[in-house]
Amino acid sequence: MKSKIERSIPEKEFHLVNSSLISQVFRGILVGLFVGGIVGLFRWLIEKGFHFIQNLYEILHQDLNMLWFILVLYLGIILIAAYLMQSEKDIKGSGIPQVEAELKGLMSLNWWSILWKKFFVGFLAISSGLMLGREGPSIQLGAAGGKGLAKWLKLSPVEERVLIASGAAAGLAAAFNAPIAGLLFVVEEVYRHFSRLFWVSTLVASLVSNFVSLAIFGLTPVLDMPDNILQMELHQYWIYLVMGIMLGVAGFMYEKVVSAMPVIYKRVGQFFKIPSSYYPILAFLFIIPIGYFLPPILGGGNQLILSLNSQHYLLSTLVVFFVIRFIWSMISYGSGLPGGIFLPILALGSVLGAIIGNICVYLGLVNEQQFPIFIILGMSGYFGAISKAPLTAMILVTEMVGDIRNLMPLGLVTLSAYILMDLLGGAPVYEAMLEKMLPETIDDGDGGETTMIEIPVSEKIANHQVRDLNLPPDVLIVMNVHKGKKKTVNGSSKLCLGDTIYLVVRNHEIGKIKDLLL
Repeated sequence: MKSKIERSIPEKEFHLVNSSLISQVFRGILVGLFVGGIVGLFRWLIEKGFHFIQNLYEILHQDLNMLWFILVLYLGIILIAAYLMQSEKDIKGSGIPQVEAELKGLMSLNWWSILWKKFFVGFLAISSGLMLGREGPSIQLGAAGGKGLAKWLKLSPVEERVLIASGAAAGLAAAFNAPIAGLLFVVEEVYRHFSRLFWVSTLVASLVSNFVSLAIFGLTPVLDMPDNILQMELHQYWIYLVMGIMLGVAGFMYEKVVSAMPVIYKRVGQFFKIPSSYYPILAFLFIIPIGYFLPPILGGGNQLILSLNSQHYLLSTLVVFFVIRFIWSMISYGSGLPGGIFLPILALGSVLGAIIGNICVYLGLVNEQQFPIFIILGMSGYFGAISKAPLTAMILVTEMVGDIRNLMPLGLVTLSAYILMDLLGGAPVYEAMLEKMLPETIDDGDGGETTMIEIPVSEKIANHQVRDLNLPPDVLIVMNVHKGKKKTVNGSSKLCLGDTIYLVVRNHEIGKIKDLLL
């Protein structure tokens, strides 16, 4: 006899417990093909559009009349973006906090509106030369695609969440040719735990999406580095620890500044009487001088990262590059335009790494052949600190550069940066953004509805009886899977490490219950 709260769950959610491995693989393939195609096209259009903008700035050096064309082009982007962002506020910014909020049951996104509006405005904004990345929008596009497929397949809410998470991972995989990092990022930053329902379809979706991306862009890694990078000797490993500490401090500063940008923009907007939808005016006005004087550092940062090893920049030049990219990436992201901070963070980290490497070469601590590894370590340590997702940072950079020989140095630097960030009290950047976003965007429309979630038994609750968990009165554990066998539970049932429990919860309490039990 089911309780009242159990009876409020559609029967097909209980059937999910019996979902076969084949069905999960099949859904992962569908998500991978669909998201891989969407994000692959998104990435291709951004590359073509960005090259077009760079050509305009090259012409500008020869003919100043081209400035009028650039201004008219930017004005058109501003007007289109303002109109679409007013009609769909959830396309603003990176999109990753919105995906987190949906998976926590705090909001429900209109997947079709998000999909086409984020795609269109994201393409215009990121290809315009602003210092924005494609990965955040790619993750949200993937999540929207996964949700759309779930609606088409008429899946239950719990299966829908799995496809949203799978789509998010597939989006990152296609954006950076990094399928394993896509899976890990969703685990560390978005979904927050492994589960049988989640990881199979998500890994399949990431691999298939990456295959689609490779078919479009080829097998060359996104940030292909030289094959002859010289590793440091063991007696030099202390440099990695010092570098990690420096990157941790720098990451803490980044998190504080980027979190303050909405307030800064609001004050500037009030002073100049600019509506929030037209904040991008400031970003475009500030980017034009950079496009004219320093076109190589425009955009997300791919070209800059790849040039650091080949151009042999002076230390003073690297410092100027870092200051400009730090300030202008804040201006670009703070405008609210659809665009991510993933790639800009990696670009800043690479420049920081190059600065540290340059100093070490000058002091005679390392030789010239060891310099390139600092670029790679800078990306991983800086991103690992800011995102507080060190595993993702290590694997993402490894997949992007196409070289697994640096895992030990990556581990030392990234872990040191992560620990320092934590000691300073820094919050994961996307979680901090979500907290600031929720008061304005939280959707309580279906908050009273119930759904089922799957959670692995962690050390926090292992060896406890169900009655000892202090769950809210409207939360019910309906099943426990122990060694592959399903069992009903009661107050005296003992939970073992590695078991999987299925709970019936209110939609808006998904995140709260996960935090309580995990």
